[in-house]
Amino acid sequence: MESIIDKMTNNAYKVLKYMYSCQIKLPDGTKYIPLSQAEMAPLIGVSTITMNKIFKQLRDDNLLLPIEGKRGKYELTEKAIIIIKDMEKLEDKIGEIE
Repeated sequence: MESIIDKMTNNAYKVLKYMYSCQIKLPDGTKYIPLSQAEMAPLIGVSTITMNKIFKQLRDDNLLLPIEGKRGKYELTEKAIIIIKDMEKLEDKIGEIE
């Protein structure tokens, strides 16, 4: 079931949230998202063209960084993680009053 936060936020947040949930942690501590834009697009429910625009927006807003030497692999910035965690707290608060 879609949460109230999911209903009230745009696709950029939904992509961030999805990427956060599927991160993989490497032995050196680095976390990255193993899926490409094209693989994520149908999972989020957008076209690959829209997903490309969302990724550009996320990079421009310093929420997503490409990982050097890994074509098509990205990591979330600390700024992105703070946004996601704060939105999760908000969702918990909303759940408490429902």
